[in-house]
Amino acid sequence: MKPVKVIDLSQVLYNCMPLWPTQPNLLYEMLSNAARDGSTMHIIRQMTTHSGTHVDVPLHFIFDGKSVDQIPIEDFTGEGLVVDLSYKRAGEPITTNDIKAYDGEIRPGDVLMLYTGWSKKFGFNPEYLFEWPYIVEETAEYLVGKKIKALGVDTLSVGGWDGQLPGHGPVAVKGSPARVHRILLGAGIVLIESLTNLDLVLDSRKSRRAYFIYAPIAFKGADGGPCRALAMIFER
Repeated sequence: MKPVKVIDLSQVLYNCMPLWPTQPNLLYEMLSNAARDGSTMHIIRQMTTHSGTHVDVPLHFIFDGKSVDQIPIEDFTGEGLVVDLSYKRAGEPITTNDIKAYDGEIRPGDVLMLYTGWSKKFGFNPEYLFEWPYIVEETAEYLVGKKIKALGVDTLSVGGWDGQLPGHGPVAVKGSPARVHRILLGAGIVLIESLTNLDLVLDSRKSRRAYFIYAPIAFKGADGGPCRALAMIFER
């Protein structure tokens, strides 16, 4: 069955783009030029496994957790649901009640995508970099109980800001981000962070089902990796 629409949920990568504030910049440049050298090629000088739209796997926060190359490829695809949480304010926790509003639609094995609208704030500004709506521990435990296979967000992280910003003024810590990651990753839930265009999937709805692909680059032994995340909409 051919999808009616394919929506790109990935940020475009570019030099020195907004990332998690303590990460090194993404840096790449042209190595050869087709007009001069016969072919064009770029070299990536600097990039983390969490640059732009990316996947977190257990090794990211669990010492003996699985790396991206140890996880079956089918775990990076699946049917699921986008839900509208765009009413959440800056720095506000995402609670179990926010998720329970969609309880009847979330199925075991679903990929659950949370639309907060934060990708529209993308840039070097405090709201985008520090004040996004975030999952708290209780909500993470609740999502584990829902038996979802993956969780996606249009913010820098599923957890809140961890408050560590050497050389800058104090920025308030939001929740327990490391604990939230360990709860979700420890249950085998793949995390997709820094998504965009989830509103295009919803198309003015409060929720909508789609089929998702979010396969990371398969670096051996890596804790995550940049991915080209896609949503495919099918006719029913």
